Amino acid sequence: MKRFFLLLILCTAVFQLHAQISITSADMPVSGDTLRHSSANILAANIILTDSGANHSWDYSSLSPASQQVDTYKTAMQVNPLYAVTISPSAYGYKIADSFPLPQAVPVSVTNPYTFFRQLSNPSRFAAVAFAASIANIPTPANYSDDDEWYYFPLSYGNEDTSTFALHFGTAALGITQQGTRTTKVDGWGTIVTPYYTSPVNCIRLRSVVDEVDSITFNAITFPLPRNYVEYKWLANGEHYPALWVTADIAFQNNETIRTIEYRDSARPLAIATPKPVTTLIKVYPNPATHGTVNLDIPAAWQKFSVEVFDISGRLQMSTTGMRQLDVHLLPVGQYLVRISSGGNTAYAMVTR
Repeated sequence: MKRFFLLLILCTAVFQLHAQISITSADMPVSGDTLRHSSANILAANIILTDSGANHSWDYSSLSPASQQVDTYKTAMQVNPLYAVTISPSAYGYKIADSFPLPQAVPVSVTNPYTFFRQLSNPSRFAAVAFAASIANIPTPANYSDDDEWYYFPLSYGNEDTSTFALHFGTAALGITQQGTRTTKVDGWGTIVTPYYTSPVNCIRLRSVVDEVDSITFNAITFPLPRNYVEYKWLANGEHYPALWVTADIAFQNNETIRTIEYRDSARPLAIATPKPVTTLIKVYPNPATHGTVNLDIPAAWQKFSVEVFDISGRLQMSTTGMRQLDVHLLPVGQYLVRISSGGNTAYAMVTR
């Protein structure tokens, strides 16, 4: 009989180790959280994005931290009392960067950008509801006209949803518009091991495909910046930050290239940081492309790259790989955005046909 109970206990322990879980609103960040996470060395990581499914074991214990960051969640009032006039008192968020990148042709600074979230009901969900930053040192808040729903609860294996989002932010001089679609599917469950979770922890994995167009308007000139990317998140109960969060850019022929790797972590000595992915503007010539061809001044170190050409509405017009000269004579007369992707690096150029 004792052996029977011992066997029962062991079987129960193994089942709990590999049990399916659900993520609810109780597992989301709350105001006052200070969540530390590390950025992993991408070149040293061995992450296979297609590695998913039921009862899976993800072992990422070999991830090497290159840098660390602490996200501190504050209410709009705590960040800037002027924000509280526009943003809901129940919204809270964190600073996503020190500054917001803009094309070189836009001589205006956008600093201390914050994204604010709310826990909403009917249905239960966690959504980005507002954005705020200082434009030329002027505090500027804005609510989403269509919230960006990150998660619908409960999150369980096999769940799938699609939502839209839209935001217009700015002043009379500078306007930033963001709109797109987010499609999320829970495509795996099992356990995960990382440098922080040294023993297997039950988790689910989400795959979110985001099709987005950011438009920047300055002096009546609009710069459309299409952003197509995938977010992979491994979520565990009781943690307010993903155990692992991988962002991959979608480039030519739907190839996914890892841009960032973040994971929940504790304070630790850091390895030597590798160069961060570069987002820049490049020169093109001749511009306008009066004879139907344009040369791209792509960095010489970018040996493998894709080139995509979008119209001012963000629609893809042509794409190629490894070409530093584009034949655009078949495109209608107008302005076009060129996006060049190489590994985790991205460059943009505006071309007039």
